Amino acid sequence: MDTHPLPLERIGQRFSIRLHDPEGGYRDVVGHLKTATSLINRKGQEISFDPAQIFVWREIVELPSLAGKGAPLTLRVLELDQICNLTWPATESVENSGWLMRASGGVTNRANSVLPLAANLEAGTLTDFTEKLAATQDFYQKRNLPTIFQLALPTWQVLYDRLSSIGAVEKNRSNTMVTDLASAEQWIPAGFEIAQSSELSNEWLELPPIPGIEKILSGCDATYLTILKNGQTIGTCRIAIAKGWSSITRVYVHKDFRGQGLGKAIVSAALQASFEQGATKAVLQVEANNAIAIGVYESLGFNFHHEYSYLELK
Repeated sequence: MDTHPLPLERIGQRFSIRLHDPEGGYRDVVGHLKTATSLINRKGQEISFDPAQIFVWREIVELPSLAGKGAPLTLRVLELDQICNLTWPATESVENSGWLMRASGGVTNRANSVLPLAANLEAGTLTDFTEKLAATQDFYQKRNLPTIFQLALPTWQVLYDRLSSIGAVEKNRSNTMVTDLASAEQWIPAGFEIAQSSELSNEWLELPPIPGIEKILSGCDATYLTILKNGQTIGTCRIAIAKGWSSITRVYVHKDFRGQGLGKAIVSAALQASFEQGATKAVLQVEANNAIAIGVYESLGFNFHHEYSYLELK
């Protein structure tokens, strides 16, 4: 603790400040220093204070941020939702009072669903629910798409329960998994090779073919990994980096070549490529009932972080 004046050259760093109220007693404020008289707390709110009331202060030295640790679960979930949204961008996004409505011609659930944002949590999960739902249904009806919500649990359990009570049906449930990154040796089965490119090729898109997906994939910078055997594309994986995270998507191995460790090999290569590109953590999403894939990811250091559900309003 220090009783000297706040070091304004450290603006942007995190501080704990104890204030002596004129009426008596003390109160503590914690956040990132913005000015000589204010800081920003974890909720993004600006807290003002009188420097003359500072009794003592302490700069909080941030430890390295580890995947799935540190901040409260809700904040981590919101961060991962944001990362996954940024790295799998819908071709159209419109926010309505804390609900991000995403549409991409029906290609993938993630790019064609409602994602609740932090603003919805702070305002009250069910605030103006009826009005927002009507606007949301109108948005998707105009695009000839079903109304689907992507809800991380338990963060959005209240919203999940409310939608279920009016007839929403769960389409599927998946796990979000995370890991920290470090350099590691790569293992590739004999007779195969793994190539990387920043360009999206027709061969990569064809495994398997999903019409229209290229519009989503090209929405942000990414690296495309390919498993090759005698020049033939037999496996794919994609990584996109955002805010220190690598988002791993589209892991696929042709059915004729499964059971040879190729899925593990290409994800391992993706983790190494992510590390080399400056990411410190990685996130991926996998269907909760895909035990084989989950086992592969766990063998590479991934751990369960939270689950999420796609709810379709009938």
